[in-house]
Amino acid sequence: MPPAIRPAEPFPPERFRSLLEDALPGFRLDLTDLQQLGLARFLTELDAWRRRVNLTGRLRSEELVSHALESVLGAGLLPPGGQVVDIGTGGGFPGVPLAIVRPDLSLTWLEPREKRAAFLRHVARALPVENAVIQAARAEDLPVSGFDFATSRAVGIEALGPVRFLRPGGGLLLWTTESKAAGTLPHGLRLEQVLRIPLSRERVIAFYLRGI
Repeated sequence: MPPAIRPAEPFPPERFRSLLEDALPGFRLDLTDLQQLGLARFLTELDAWRRRVNLTGRLRSEELVSHALESVLGAGLLPPGGQVVDIGTGGGFPGVPLAIVRPDLSLTWLEPREKRAAFLRHVARALPVENAVIQAARAEDLPVSGFDFATSRAVGIEALGPVRFLRPGGGLLLWTTESKAAGTLPHGLRLEQVLRIPLSRERVIAFYLRGI
């Protein structure tokens, strides 16, 4: 299959808004107009920046929409008002959509690569996103017991180590595949739930808890 070809110009928010509306029923999601507008603005910024910074690879605009809605699916697994770190936020998934649809959460977008961290700082200013901060660091640099929850779709569970950054009783959401969800777990984590992602044969959101 030949590589996907991106359009000559970034899609405007109105075009991404239309794609989101078309895709929402397949993901069984119901978003407000404000949430859809925030996601559309984020995707337009991502579409523009990825033409000069490697943020997503050669994905079609429809695939960016799918990634955004996959991210939103995890929002229902996060309790109100928690402190959440998104590990390896990169091009914004799942951390940016989670911040947009869950303004009650306090998010840290963790991204060690400077060009990607610069993109995230731009997104936070441009949208704006007021419930997230950007930290240019790695998971091993995080404070012990600093967060209620962690999320990631860029890092394998084995690479996270002992997850000391989670408070006892805290949770971890990983966007992964079903075959990898029950792999070798870091000490202290147990697999609680696997949420299948609609329209995908293998992709899931795996929900883990850290013991008290």
